[in-house]
Amino acid sequence: MIILVLLRAIIGPTVIDRLISINAITSKVSAIILLMAFIRGDYGYFDIAFVFMLCGFVGGLWILKVLVPGDWQLRVPGMKGFEGEVLSTETGPESGGGASND
Repeated sequence: MIILVLLRAIIGPTVIDRLISINAITSKVSAIILLMAFIRGDYGYFDIAFVFMLCGFVGGLWILKVLVPGDWQLRVPGMKGFEGEVLSTETGPESGGGASND
């Protein structure tokens, strides 16, 4: 099954096909590592499978960041530090608005 997914990663016409194939291969290899750990009774393999899955996840994010253009900033409205661009809506003397004393 991994060979078929690898073939799809090589032939896949789009980047998304390749990315999904790489994620599928990572999942299948992690499942094989976890089955080996269960069969052998050596649960040290869980750490290896976990690190392998994390590397696959970070690699997928890196591929998306490199191949998909655009702005990659986190914007959460109402959360301090994550608002993105702050637009001035104040009408005070420092913003140029408000009443003038002419």
